Amino acid sequence: MKAAQGIEDESASKPSPTILVVDDVVLARMVAASQLRHHGFAVIEVSSADEAMRILNAAVKVDLVFADVNLEGSSLDGFGLSRWVRDNKPAMKVLLTSGVVLSPAPDGETVLPKPYKYEELLRCVRALLASDR
Repeated sequence: MKAAQGIEDESASKPSPTILVVDDVVLARMVAASQLRHHGFAVIEVSSADEAMRILNAAVKVDLVFADVNLEGSSLDGFGLSRWVRDNKPAMKVLLTSGVVLSPAPDGETVLPKPYKYEELLRCVRALLASDR
């Protein structure tokens, strides 16, 4: 069944959520970003918490930050970046990832253990974006 002319599909008019992917490991960042783009998300990629904070302080719309816990060469690790986001952008969601199992994560952050399957990443991203947290 065709939609009436002049009436757009509601999903077509909604902008894609934007995810800021923060990882100092280029290949890991590129693969995660590629998977997220493949599933319809807009993605911005950066290699450090410092770059992430610059992006987040600019007038750029970001819905969720997906960051590695270990960020070499950054002034903050992923937990520090998460605290910064919570303090400065309280409506923004954060998903962290780490190869080291942290149970429970400090400050109640959501941490996706590495290695993860991309279905798990998508499930976590969608759940966080849908949550009131």
